[in-house]
Amino acid sequence: MRLAIPVTFALATTLSVAVGAQDSTVKSRTSIKADDAQVVSMTGCLRQDAINGYTLEGTVAAAGKDLTTDTKVKTDVDKDKTTIKGKTESKADGAVGTSGVISTYALVPDKVADLSPHVGEQVQVSAIMVKPGHGDAEVKINEKTKVDPEHADDSTSKSKTKVELPRSPAGQYSVVSVTPLGTPCAP
Repeated sequence: MRLAIPVTFALATTLSVAVGAQDSTVKSRTSIKADDAQVVSMTGCLRQDAINGYTLEGTVAAAGKDLTTDTKVKTDVDKDKTTIKGKTESKADGAVGTSGVISTYALVPDKVADLSPHVGEQVQVSAIMVKPGHGDAEVKINEKTKVDPEHADDSTSKSKTKVELPRSPAGQYSVVSVTPLGTPCAP
């Protein structure tokens, strides 16, 4: 895989750690457009298998050529408890219907999205299903994240990335974006 533009991603988790022990809301929007590939949004529990691969036990929310995912994670800190609520919505242009059936998906980690810090958490993942063939599939990713702490100034980060993903004879899922939803997986 080659990156056509150097990338620095500021994930919602990085930003939410910085706000410390106070009420906060983190909103993020990820827009992905793919050439010769299909973009898939999945939500579920991220796990690591014995051979350092990753799986997601969950559902496909949307799939198509273009995908936009909006995520909101609200943290409410009181004296004796912390409540975290996460919500994610995905919309695809040229969408393929999804059944909502819980399945296990094998994920190929990519240099663009680091999965290891999110193992054992509920996450929203955007992945690219590269069509089999020769050459590379071009993918464009735009991300915007806004952190709104209750007693501090808001902060916003934006990034644009262009990625060329290699094709394989069988096709593959390559993760290009991961957003934690603020809750651990059920045992």
